[in-house]
Amino acid sequence: MATKNWMSLLLLFPLFGCGGGEVGIGIGVGADSAPASHPFIAWTGNSSGDRVVDATNDAFAFYADTGCLYNFRTGLENRQFCLSTPQGGVRYGGLAMRIVNALSTNGACISVLVEESTASFVDIEVDAYGREVVAVTSVRPAPCA
Repeated sequence: MATKNWMSLLLLFPLFGCGGGEVGIGIGVGADSAPASHPFIAWTGNSSGDRVVDATNDAFAFYADTGCLYNFRTGLENRQFCLSTPQGGVRYGGLAMRIVNALSTNGACISVLVEESTASFVDIEVDAYGREVVAVTSVRPAPCA
């Protein structure tokens, strides 16, 4: 596991509950992107299909039926961390995020999770109680060309 630069973190949010309402436009979902046999949403333009990564390249996905986050590290769904718009708006407690396409280090276009107002990467960690804890970093992803 790569060493994390915690000095770049601006805010640390232990969040509980799922907010409602609309947030800004994300990248969108293809019309046939989540067949019934596939449990996760595949994001349009994402070379990783249904995978969405955070600042430290941890992989997550969003269920097609509930719109809630699946954490590949824990193997669990978080029904409090859910899509708020079909275009990729995400809410976790009071934190508004969005899923956008960004340029990866190998030049591929991948889907990442950013904080809504700053467009900075978020980092999702799991606390001692198994809850997702979200930190907003000072780093912004490079957009895909």
